[in-house]
Amino acid sequence: MSSELRARSSAQDIANSSTAAYKQQISFAQILEQGERDGLPATRFVSQFAQGRLTHTGRDFDLAIVGPGLLQMRDGETLVYSRGGSFVRGPDGVIADAQGRVLQTASGGDLAAVGERIEILSDGTVLADGMPAGAVGIFEASAPETIEALGGSLYRAPPGAIVEAEASSLRQGYLESANVVLSDELVAMMAASRQAESGARISRVYDQLIGQAITTFGRGTQ
Repeated sequence: MSSELRARSSAQDIANSSTAAYKQQISFAQILEQGERDGLPATRFVSQFAQGRLTHTGRDFDLAIVGPGLLQMRDGETLVYSRGGSFVRGPDGVIADAQGRVLQTASGGDLAAVGERIEILSDGTVLADGMPAGAVGIFEASAPETIEALGGSLYRAPPGAIVEAEASSLRQGYLESANVVLSDELVAMMAASRQAESGARISRVYDQLIGQAITTFGRGTQ
């Protein structure tokens, strides 16, 4: 099972290695190797929130986070979280990602900014033509192991697990790269596959030995 989990997590990491702000997924078996457990179920993956490299894009609504923070977005009636990404501004000034998930303010509610020149400061303050127009909400997880990855760079947090950020800041005009080291993941996936193959061979030998024992026992009772 541990080999399968490692192979799955590596395959997922490799598939998302070019996804902006994606965080490496680590399996329970890997957590045990690192001496951490925290009561996580055996089939659970958790995100490694190590900082990814920042790339300058110069686009006003490309946002990246420095530190452990998360941006809050409204997806319909549900709140989800992201490490940042590319956003666009609608005709009404509302700022959302390409899938329509609306960026939320620090105090809650949809973020909107109307003006020709939008500047977003490191603390999240939004200036529209030099005038304050709100603040991007930056949050941090009080228990990172409870954050559930939803795919790509999206996350879900249980109630009470998100607090106002203290050690994070925003970078306007930047995107964060995935924190996946592709070569490491390829090596890990190959090692996991070999372990799984060895396990399968051992299982076949064990089955043969059991079969032989049953046959021998049957002859002895005749």
